[in-house]
Amino acid sequence: MIIAIEYKNGRMKEFDTSAFTATNAMSAGDKTARNVMTELDLRLDLVNEVGLRLDFYWYDATPQGQRVDIPGLTDSKGDPVSLTSASRRLGTSVLLCSREGIKQISRIIVQRANGTVDALWRQGTGDWLINGARFEAQRVLSYTDSNVTSMNSQAVFVFKYMKKANPLMSEEEICDLIGYPLDAYKEIQLDEAKNAEGIVGAELIESDDGEDSEYPSDSAAPEPSDSTSNPSLGKHFAVDDDDDGFDDDEDSLFDV
Repeated sequence: MIIAIEYKNGRMKEFDTSAFTATNAMSAGDKTARNVMTELDLRLDLVNEVGLRLDFYWYDATPQGQRVDIPGLTDSKGDPVSLTSASRRLGTSVLLCSREGIKQISRIIVQRANGTVDALWRQGTGDWLINGARFEAQRVLSYTDSNVTSMNSQAVFVFKYMKKANPLMSEEEICDLIGYPLDAYKEIQLDEAKNAEGIVGAELIESDDGEDSEYPSDSAAPEPSDSTSNPSLGKHFAVDDDDDGFDDDEDSLFDV
């Protein structure tokens, strides 16, 4: 994961979890441990409380007694087999940008496995902080224009296709086939029907009076944080306890 932070004064910072990083960074203190997977948890949900924090966990494949049964799989003797269960272990926590520092950012970009996303940015006369991760999740589901088809529109199309191809199947069976609960599909179908009339590209046209177009607005409800205690901040290496945004002598976020 690569995280880039751009500030209003033009300063840029980039955090890389792979370059110049030890391969055994998580399990270095335990010579018997085998780190088979590392979990990176970017806590965008805590931005307003603590700033931008990245938590690390890792999975130890060293056999510790726990095993997972694999139904239908047997060894050469016909006996059931099982796999060792990797243990999720605590790693470390890094505060990439303090709560005061978040007030000075212009944009935060995150490179993920499926591409790059603008995770956070500020804009407007109110210097509002926009949660780009939430916006992106809704955009993929709902935004449609001449070049892009939303996930919801695709779901309706696939359902209709499967219904015509399999007329004897019930709606519930088709939904199960395409991976949607029936109630979820019904909701999507209703939403798509509401927005189908008068859509031109990304604009929703008022069909009653034919006046200027209006863009539909959608306010995503804030998600409850699953962490409220400050002691969970862990050990931080990027920010001092007295970090309060930009210093008087230097127009930067950290005293480094």
